[in-house]
Amino acid sequence: MSVDPLPPVTWRWHRWNQLDRDQVYAILKARVDIFIVEQECPYPEIDGKDSRAWHLLGYDGHPGEGVLLAYARLFAPGDYYPEPAVGRVLTTAAARGRGLGRLLMAECHRFAEAEYATRAVRLNGQAYLREFYESLGYAAVKGPYDEDGIPHFEMLRKG
Repeated sequence: MSVDPLPPVTWRWHRWNQLDRDQVYAILKARVDIFIVEQECPYPEIDGKDSRAWHLLGYDGHPGEGVLLAYARLFAPGDYYPEPAVGRVLTTAAARGRGLGRLLMAECHRFAEAEYATRAVRLNGQAYLREFYESLGYAAVKGPYDEDGIPHFEMLRKG
């Protein structure tokens, strides 16, 4: 089974108050579709942290015209950890298997370096993605531990 090539991805960073209602809807729908429905994990997805984060949206075209393919949020150093912290990392079901997760994380790393002048980034990743994150330079510093019924590792990409 071959996978169609990924269309060009347009990356956009926004603060919460810069997002329009269609973007907020697309973000929350993708997060609920993947983390609650697909993974069969009922948990409080709307966690009160979005207003503090930068939001990275990856579209298959221009924002407003394209479809959301990938998303992550990034917190400033000191919000949760001494380093910038990445979370809610996702690629939609339609976009998987074409390397978009690597592109998404590369954009998170690029932004963290530009915005906060550090290569160090911390995340809490699901255990089944440990090797993926290790391939990007992360190492487990805690875990495995249970988060909402799913094994996780706290992982650090050193500066």
